[in-house]
Order: sequence, then C-alpha cells, then structure tokens
Amino acid sequence: MGNVEFVVCRDDNGKIAAFHNVCRHHASLLVSGSGKTSCFTCPYHGWTYGLNGELRKATRISGIEDFSINVFRRDFGLVPIKVATWGPFVLLNMDNEILQKDNIDTDNVASEWLGSSSELFSLNGVDTTLTYVCRREYIIECNWKVFCDNYLDGGYHVPFAHKGLASGLSLDSYTTSIFEKVSIQSAEGGSKEKEDDRLGSKAFYAFIYPNFMINRYGPWMDTNLAIPLGPRKCLVVFDYFLEASF
Repeated sequence: MGNVEFVVCRDDNGKIAAFHNVCRHHASLLVSGSGKTSCFTCPYHGWTYGLNGELRKATRISGIEDFSINVFRRDFGLVPIKVATWGPFVLLNMDNEILQKDNIDTDNVASEWLGSSSELFSLNGVDTTLTYVCRREYIIECNWKVFCDNYLDGGYHVPFAHKGLASGLSLDSYTTSIFEKVSIQSAEGGSKEKEDDRLGSKAFYAFIYPNFMINRYGPWMDTNLAIPLGPRKCLVVFDYFLEASF
C-alpha cells in the first residue's frame, strides 16, 4: 500500500486484525509473504508479538533498569491499523482518527468505500461466496493512468482488441453508470446459443477510484490493481476468484 508496510492476520477465533509491519524495537520488518503462524517474531532481535499485536517477549533485556514486561506489553505492541471486511475484500484505513472509533458496521464500510453504488455490487454477485483462486502480476510499459483510462473507455476498444470477449457480449446493451467514486460498465451476454460459459449471462466491470477494478462475469471474478512504478511503467496485480460450486 504505497510505502506503508502492513500485516493482516486472523486469530484462533477468526477475528481479523491489521498492524504496521514494523518491530517496535529497531524498526525491522517483521514478516513477508503469507502463511500460518501463532505469533510474529522479529528476525533482528527476536522480539515476539501475538496475533493481537501484544508484545509477548523482549529477548535478553531482563534486569535492565526500569524494565517491566507488563509496561512493555502495554506500550510496545504493534501499531494497529483500522481493518474491516466487505464481500471478499479486506479493507485498511490509515486514518488515525478512524482507528479510535468503534468497529464500523458493514453498511458503513460499503458506503464509505463504494458510495451509493454498493448495492449494485451485491446484486451482481460480488460477495463472500467466492473462493480465492490465485494471483498473477504483470509489469506493463505504460503509465498506470493509461491502464485505467483504457479500462474506462466504455467498451470502445472491446470489438477490436478483445474479439473473443466481444463475441460473447451483446455490445448494444453496453452501459456505463457514474457514481461518487465508482464507474460501472455492464453488458448482457450473447444469445443462449452463443453464451460463453466463462462470461455467463452478464458482465459487470467496476472501477473504484483511483486504481482498483472489479470484473464479475459468469462464475468468475477478477480484480486488477494498477500500481505506479514510474512515469512509463506500472505493475498490475490480478487476483482471481471463483464461485464455490465450480
């Protein structure tokens, strides 16, 4: 997330939490990648934190004047980040004022992130029933805004650049709807005789300002995150989801 290092985890009860991925001792990164663990141990000096962010162990500092593990547990835990879930997504908010508030309910999360378009996502199958499949990453030789601009052209390029996709859609039904932070493009599938198993009966493409895209079609959903790498290069991260019945 920009230059902010973070870690997201669930405890044994399934409660989700997020923290800055920085040890409170000498600011080493704690973890990388993904996996399962019962705690986070700093690779630099071995300070250990629970999945709730609490400092469990500070190595080889017992006997130091004014040291108290109870004080350290209270004052030197991992710095939390406000976290919430909506549909299949985990959302982080770096605003410290938001962090001080009580847990935000799902409706408020949807409203803050998606504005008045949030109900359309649920109606078009963007929900928790989807199973995560895999991730693919591509470096593209263009400015990230060019990638987003291509996505937002209302299907203008589809008949020429994506002939296979175009043959599975009824392009005459293609529409674009603009909301506060979201642009939604949608189109009906082709005739039943030509209906593409991958596309299904409808395609739903949503752009969420400034650089996140959600594509829902048939049993599939994929998301695209465009990350700037320079004025003429970007990284696009694709995550794929599939309905559980497939």
